[in-house]
Amino acid sequence: MYVGRIVVVGKSLGRSFVAYRVSSRSFPNRRAEIRGKGILVSPSDPADLAKNPYIAYNCIRVLDNVAVVANGTQADMILEKIEDGLRPLPAIALSLVAFGYERDELDTPRLAGAVRGEKAWLGIAKREEFRAKEFHLGDGDAFMVATYEKTEFEPLSMGGISSGEIARAAYDLSFQRPVCAAAALSLSEGQGSESKGFELAVYNPK
Repeated sequence: MYVGRIVVVGKSLGRSFVAYRVSSRSFPNRRAEIRGKGILVSPSDPADLAKNPYIAYNCIRVLDNVAVVANGTQADMILEKIEDGLRPLPAIALSLVAFGYERDELDTPRLAGAVRGEKAWLGIAKREEFRAKEFHLGDGDAFMVATYEKTEFEPLSMGGISSGEIARAAYDLSFQRPVCAAAALSLSEGQGSESKGFELAVYNPK
């Protein structure tokens, strides 16, 4: 099954995480790269941006106590709204409503997720609707949403002891046409305001 881009939020061995996977039929030549407190997805050939402006963006952004994951530039707006004091749920909802779906030939939905402490959030903006939901994370819990087919908020089994393991687990999810993956894992268990940040990792198969 081809589901396109995948956003995952979860908790593994007491530490919350976000993960992201690029799956692509049209632009498979992309890589994920750590840039400071974020992870950038971009094409190997910059000329591809002239064909589709939506294929380069920060897929993960982190603060000390929150991580945001998304399939587009809405990740930046969500993080900025949280920095301004907005809770993650309204920050995700506001950003998805503001951006809406991507105006490409497939009307690709925009996805977003976040984790902070024992809570996680997922959101999706489709052509005909948008939804956002809050989850309480028990240890071992993970939830996903994807751009196609898996557009509901679904539980799945995924985790790891490091951000690198989680990024690889996201890449290895049993959906077609994986390209690259990324993850952010909390540095402290049961993270809250005292959290010291997130460990970032990417997985590029080539």
